[in-house]
Amino acid sequence: MEMEVDAGPAPPSAAAVAAANRLSSQLGDDIRLVPTVRGLAEIGYEQPTARRDGNFIVTRFRIVNLAENAIAGLQVDEFWFDSDGNTVTGDSVRFREPVMSGDVVDIELRVPRDPAMDRSNYEFSHQNGDIKATLFDEIEDPEEEEEAGEGNS
Repeated sequence: MEMEVDAGPAPPSAAAVAAANRLSSQLGDDIRLVPTVRGLAEIGYEQPTARRDGNFIVTRFRIVNLAENAIAGLQVDEFWFDSDGNTVTGDSVRFREPVMSGDVVDIELRVPRDPAMDRSNYEFSHQNGDIKATLFDEIEDPEEEEEAGEGNS
């Protein structure tokens, strides 16, 4: 009995490579194109912590990209509801640069404080599809990149 082996994604076509090269030359030398997730992307996130800061509620938490490719246009939306389930306020943050595979990013959302606020909800999305979010107990601090030239004697 013979089993099929998944060879992975197909290599890009010559036309796609040529288009990417033209785009790279127009953008400049410091721009690097990376493959991004199409469809469902996976992230892990820590339990958000909200605290009062003057007339604002500031919510902070950490996200890690668990997908194989970068996530383009990662967006986090926070919605606050009253006790009847009506939307009171909310905030949103969107990353302009792709979040690379394995990257850890810190999120901060600020909403004006309202006495009717009872509970919050978070929604994750990205430019090319939906997000499957998994709650983690803890996400390690990202490793600091070594400075260029450090360790070269």
